[in-house]
Amino acid sequence: MNRNEVKWGAILAYILIIINAIYGFVITPFILGKLGKAEYGVYKTISSFTASLMVLDLGLGGTLIRYIAKFRASREDGKIPNFIAMSLIQATFLCVIIFGVSVGLYFTLDAFFAKGLTLQEIEKAKQLYIFLCLGIIAHLYENVLNGTISGYNKFSVSNGLKLFRILFRAGFVLIGLNIVQDSLVIVIIDLVLTILLLIIEFLYLLFKLKVKPILTKWDNKVFKSSFKYTILLFITSIAAQVNNNLDNVAIGAIISADAVAIYSIGLVIFGMFEQLSTSISSVMLPTITVILENDDDIYSKTQEEIIKVGRIQFMLLGAALAGFTILGDAFIKLWLGSGYQDAYLVSIILMIPSLFELCVNVCLSVLRAKNNLGFRTFVLLGTTVVNAIITVVGTCFFGYFAAAVGTAFSFLVGSVIMNIYYYKKYNFRMINIYKRIFGRTWICILLASAICFVASYFIQRLLIKFIVGFFAFIIIYITTLLLFGLNNEEKSIFRKRIIKEKNNG
Repeated sequence: MNRNEVKWGAILAYILIIINAIYGFVITPFILGKLGKAEYGVYKTISSFTASLMVLDLGLGGTLIRYIAKFRASREDGKIPNFIAMSLIQATFLCVIIFGVSVGLYFTLDAFFAKGLTLQEIEKAKQLYIFLCLGIIAHLYENVLNGTISGYNKFSVSNGLKLFRILFRAGFVLIGLNIVQDSLVIVIIDLVLTILLLIIEFLYLLFKLKVKPILTKWDNKVFKSSFKYTILLFITSIAAQVNNNLDNVAIGAIISADAVAIYSIGLVIFGMFEQLSTSISSVMLPTITVILENDDDIYSKTQEEIIKVGRIQFMLLGAALAGFTILGDAFIKLWLGSGYQDAYLVSIILMIPSLFELCVNVCLSVLRAKNNLGFRTFVLLGTTVVNAIITVVGTCFFGYFAAAVGTAFSFLVGSVIMNIYYYKKYNFRMINIYKRIFGRTWICILLASAICFVASYFIQRLLIKFIVGFFAFIIIYITTLLLFGLNNEEKSIFRKRIIKEKNNG
C-alpha cells in the first residue's frame, strides 16, 4: 500500500475543499447576479431532476475501485484489463438505457413542473435538460476511468483532475456569463469539461498505468460477484440521489423557482460541510481492503483507522458546525445580501444530524471491502422512503423547511441503525469510538464558540462582527487544540512535522 499516495490524495482532497469553498463563495453570487433568482432556480431544479438519472450508472466507479484494489491485494493484476473492458461494455449498455429514459422523461417536463414553473421557465428547463443528459452519458464513462485510476491508489491524479476541472470551470463560467447571461452556458461548459477529462483519463490509463482494457473473455464468476456489489451500490445511489435531489425537484414542482434558489444555497453550504469528511474517507477504501485481506487482527486495526480518521474529521466538522451556527447568519447576509436568510436554517437543520454519521464514514469502506453492503442498502431504502414522504407531503403545507427536516430525519435514523449494526456485525465499540473521536476536541470547540459569541455579540456592523468572530474562533480553537485537544500520537506527528519543515528550511 502506497501510503504516500494516500497522503497526497488526502492533501489534494483538502485543497479541493478550499478551492470548492472559494469557488462557491465567489461564483455562486456571480451566477445569481447574472441569471437572476428565477433562472438560477430553474437551473438548480432541472439539474437536480436530471441528476436522478445518475442512479442508472449502477455504481460502476465504486465497483472498479473495490475490485481493482482486491485484485492487486491478492496479486491477481492480470485480471484487471479484462475487468475494465467488461465494465466499459456494461457502461455502454447503461448509456443506451439512460438515453431511452431521458427521451421519455423529456415529454413529462411540462406536466411535472406545471404548478411551480412558468411556461417560459419550462422551455428553459427543456433546453438545459438536453445538455445535462448528454453530460450524464459522458460522465458514466468518466466514472469508469476515474474508478480505475482510484483503484490503483492514484488519488493524487484523480483529485488533481478534479482540481483542474473546478479551476477551469470557474474561469470559463466567469468569462462565459459575462458574454451571454444564460444558464445554458454553464451546462455546456460542464459537458465540454467532462469530455475533456474523459480523454485525459483514458490517455493516462494507456500510457502511464500501462493498462489496456482488453476483453479476453467474459468472466461470469467475476461478473456475478461484482454485479451483486454493483446492484447494492445502485440501490445506495438511488437513496443518495433522492436525499440530494428530491428536495429541489419537489420545491420546484410545488412552490417556485425562487424557493429553489434559496434552498439551493443551504444545500451548497451543506455540501461543503460534507466534503470536509468525505475527502479523507474517499481515499480509504484500498487501505481498508489491504488490512482486511492481509492482517490477522483485522477488526481492531480497522477500528483504530476509523478513530484516527474520525478524529481529524471531527476536528474539522465540529469546528465548522459551531462556527457556522454562530456566524452563519451574518455570513449569508454579507455573501448574498437580503432574501436568503432561510438558507442559514436549512444548512443547520441538515448539518447537525449528519455530523455523527460523517465522523465514522470510514466504516463504509469496511462494508465495501467486505462486500457487506446489503443491510445498509436496506436501511437506506427505508429512510429514503420516509424522507420522500416527509418532503413531498410536508412541502405542500410547511414549505422548504419540511424538505430539510425530512432529509435530516433520514440521516439521524440511518446513523443510529448503522451504529448498532457495526457493533453487532464487526464488534466495533461505537460508543467508545465516538468517545475517542470527540476526545477533548469538543471542549476546544465549546471554548472557541463561547469566546467567538462574546467577541462578536456587541458589534453592530456586520462585516466587522463577522471578521472579529471568525478570527476569535480560529485563534482560540487552534490554540486550545494544540495545548490539550490533540492526543499524544497526534502531538508527536505534529512535532515531527515541525522538525522536518525546519530541517528542510
